[in-house]
Amino acid sequence: MRKRDPYSVLGVGKTASEEEIKRAYRKLARLYHPDMNGDSKTAEAKFKELSEAYEILADREKRRMYDTFGHDGLDGHFRDFSGTRYGSPGQKRNTYHFDFSNFSRSGDYGFFDDVFSDFFKSDGNRRTRKSGSARGTDLEYRLTVDFFQAFHGVSAIVSVMDRKINVHVPAGVDSGSRIRVPGQGAPGLRGGPPGDLFLDVTVTPHPFFRREGDDIFTTLPITISEAVLGAKIEVPAPDGRLVLKIPQGTQSGTNFRFRDKGFPSIRDKERGDFYVVAQIIIPSHIDPVSRELLAEFERRNPSNPRHGIWGDGF
Repeated sequence: MRKRDPYSVLGVGKTASEEEIKRAYRKLARLYHPDMNGDSKTAEAKFKELSEAYEILADREKRRMYDTFGHDGLDGHFRDFSGTRYGSPGQKRNTYHFDFSNFSRSGDYGFFDDVFSDFFKSDGNRRTRKSGSARGTDLEYRLTVDFFQAFHGVSAIVSVMDRKINVHVPAGVDSGSRIRVPGQGAPGLRGGPPGDLFLDVTVTPHPFFRREGDDIFTTLPITISEAVLGAKIEVPAPDGRLVLKIPQGTQSGTNFRFRDKGFPSIRDKERGDFYVVAQIIIPSHIDPVSRELLAEFERRNPSNPRHGIWGDGF
């Protein structure tokens, strides 16, 4: 099978520094290390490929040979253009074999000790495979819920490292909320405790309800007659319908508040409020009789809503 370009395997460019190569390898090895993926053959093969790529690029001489001659340059019987045979008697051998027996669960890291020495950490202390058990790595999962799921709370099943985990999202979460699920991260090393799973929550917006903190706002269209004469109107809310009494002479933009009908707070036992904003809707077509009635209304109820707005200087 044709071997892949080690730069592509690690996802770095050919001008990458040694530190950039190490960071790239550490990040990917964290995902595919055998100790974190059970008996997954796919993860084991991927980890082996990553380690082969890192062994080439982390060694300056091997990297130089690869950059010049490709994988052929790593063949122990390769001749360069000067006629030197690498690996021949009297020469330093450059035959590169990748022995992954060191990566068994009971072995040492060997060549990769410098990378893994700060790769696996437990309680803030560095631990390698030589130092006994170690806590598993914490994992993150991006979870998207809708407006009502965030309002009421929801249980969900998430897939992490080939495992299906039942998680509970409490009522009141918002975009940016971070939920800790203890013990559901990567398995620990050599009997160590597992890491935790962290859910990074995103809440999709609702077309009618707008959230501000724990408060909820919605706009309620009302007619001219409802605003002038008053009315009782049913208003949809996240937890059911509410009855709103519109007083006579209600102006467009008036806020009505329902206490404790907003989102529950995930920080304390309080709840936000639910606000209904009245919006008077003017008909786009008015028949001639209605026009006469409106004109008569103006004659009988004269008013100037703009009086005093701009002061005496205008």
